[in-house]
Amino acid sequence: MLIMIADDDQMYCGVLKDFLESRGHQVVTVHDGGSAAMKALEWKPQLIILDIQMPGGYGTSAYQVLEREGVTKTTPVIFCSAVPPERARKILPPEEKAPLVSKPIDLKRLEALISALPKA
Repeated sequence: MLIMIADDDQMYCGVLKDFLESRGHQVVTVHDGGSAAMKALEWKPQLIILDIQMPGGYGTSAYQVLEREGVTKTTPVIFCSAVPPERARKILPPEEKAPLVSKPIDLKRLEALISALPKA
């Protein structure tokens, strides 16, 4: 599966990328909110992992662009953030539409979310 990670913390991206690649996934990364939607439209990943707070635009703004473009109908999005869940949920789509994994990330929970995705 091709997974796109959008997060401004490059060390975090590297750890997450290594973990996902060790599970057999292909992973591409972007490090700012402005690139997230544009690259998702270009690369057409099968899963998008978005940080909420990034320079150049929030992950929620990128999500809105992807939703407008119809991408979120077929491409699942998982938000990962250090923003407290009770605050994050106020600005995110409903949990069933875009789950939230808090940082520091629980890799087992992330893996379970990915495993539960419909197979293409």
